[in-house]
Order: sequence, then C-alpha cells, then structure tokens
Amino acid sequence: MIYHLADIQSDVEEGLAQSEEALQQTTGFFSELWEKFLDYLPTLLVALVVFFIGLTLSKALIKIMRRSMQRANVNQTAAGFGQSLLQILLYTLLLTICLTILGVPMSSIVAIVGAAGLAIGLALQDSLSNLAGGFIILFAKPFQAGDYIILDNVEGFVQSVTILYTSLQTRDNKMVFIPNGTVSTGEIINLSQCGTLKVSIPLSIAYDANIEQARRVLLDAVDTDERFLKDPAPSVSMNGHGDNAVILSLNVTVRFEDYFGAPAILYEIAKQALDRAKIEIPYPQIVMHTQNG
Repeated sequence: MIYHLADIQSDVEEGLAQSEEALQQTTGFFSELWEKFLDYLPTLLVALVVFFIGLTLSKALIKIMRRSMQRANVNQTAAGFGQSLLQILLYTLLLTICLTILGVPMSSIVAIVGAAGLAIGLALQDSLSNLAGGFIILFAKPFQAGDYIILDNVEGFVQSVTILYTSLQTRDNKMVFIPNGTVSTGEIINLSQCGTLKVSIPLSIAYDANIEQARRVLLDAVDTDERFLKDPAPSVSMNGHGDNAVILSLNVTVRFEDYFGAPAILYEIAKQALDRAKIEIPYPQIVMHTQNG
C-alpha cells in the first residue's frame, strides 16, 4: 500500500513538473512575442504616420490637379478620367512605400503585385476592357461632359467618364452607367457636337388641296418664329401619296437647346396655319358609290 502511494506521489510530482515547464514555455513565448512587438512598434508607428500623411498628400494632389484642370479649361471628360487614374496610382504607391517601411522586401512586393495582377487580369477581363475603353474615349474624344449622346437604346447627357464607366443623365432624370468597353465599341450618335440639328415632321393635306399654297402657308408660319433658323432655310417637300392624303414633310433647322421641343411646336404651328388657310387635313374615310336601277 505504501508502495502504491509512493507511485502516485511520483506521478503527481512529474505532472506538476511538466505543467510548470509548459507554463514556462508559454510564458516565454508570449514574453518573446511581446518583446518583438515592442521592438517592431516604432517601425509600425512610422508606417502608420507615413500612411496617414501620404493619404492626406494624395487627396491634396488630386484636389490640386482638379483645380488646375478647371483653370486650364481641360475637357471635363478627360479631367474625370485623369483624376480616377491618379487616385489609383497614388494609393498604390503609398501602399508600396508602407510595406517597404514594414520590412517587406521589394522583390516580394513585386512578386505579389505580379501574381495578383495576373489573377486579377484573368478574373476581371471585362473590367480591363472597360479600362482600355476609357483610354479610347479619352483620346478619341467622341463626346465630352454635357453632350447629349445616343448609344444603342440609351440616350442622355454625359455626366462623367471614370476609368470603368460612362455616366449619362436621361431626360427623365435617371442616371445610367454604361461600361466604357461598350461605349468604345458601340455606335455613338452625338447630338450636341454640331450645334444645330434638322427636324422634320410629316403632314397630310387633301388630294384636292393646292400643294404650292400649302407650302407657302407653312413656310410663312415658321418664318416668324426665331427658334427656326434661316440658314439653312426651312423647306416643305412632298414625301408620297397616302390612302387619303398627300404626305408632305416640313423641314427646319434648330439649335440643340430647341431640338427636343421643336416637333410639338411645329405640329401646333402647322395645324393653326393650315386651318387659317382653310386647307383640309384629311382623316381616314370610306367613300361608297351606288348605282340606281
């Protein structure tokens, strides 16, 4: 019995010794880790200070660039794209500097950036296409901020061009963001670039009406409205024969700012002018002939 108690006492002492050794090892590990943290703390603080100073300087540089472009009357499209690109470059440079201060070897940074760039390039092929499209828009200049463009089934005023998207504001005040890759490869119709636009509306007059009289009446009506330009002069052309009427086309040239409201104004002016001249505007009808006997 005494022998068994001695064995138990020996096991307990051995267990306590192992626990004490494990505790010492754990304490030593955390002590060493704390010492390393204290040694590394100045470097970490320097990196944080550099990061916040660099962030402030980057924002200041972007603001200076924006003001300089405004003073130099740089195209707003190019200015927006340049600001987006400068922001990415400055933040990437700042991150690289901070990692270097923290002791990450430049070769490792280059390797990481290269591997990340390859992975991102494969994963974001569409985004890279949009980035390339942004450069094409910037240098080809098919439009600028404020222009009204039609692209496929979307149209509106150009608000900005960033590195990935072109934003349009539609006439009903909706914002549409179109990938630059789509913009650069699509057919773009710019309504603002020439300054003036042609507007044509179809009109119908009765077959027994005098076409020359109708032409004079319509031209006289639009001649008094300053919204319709004299050069090139308004015209009235014959477009065909309808089932119940002769089809005419009233053609005028307007400034861009008057373009969207011009058709409604023309229809109203034409209706009033034809009514005053007692020229019939026919409507669909069926004429029946009967025979007696």
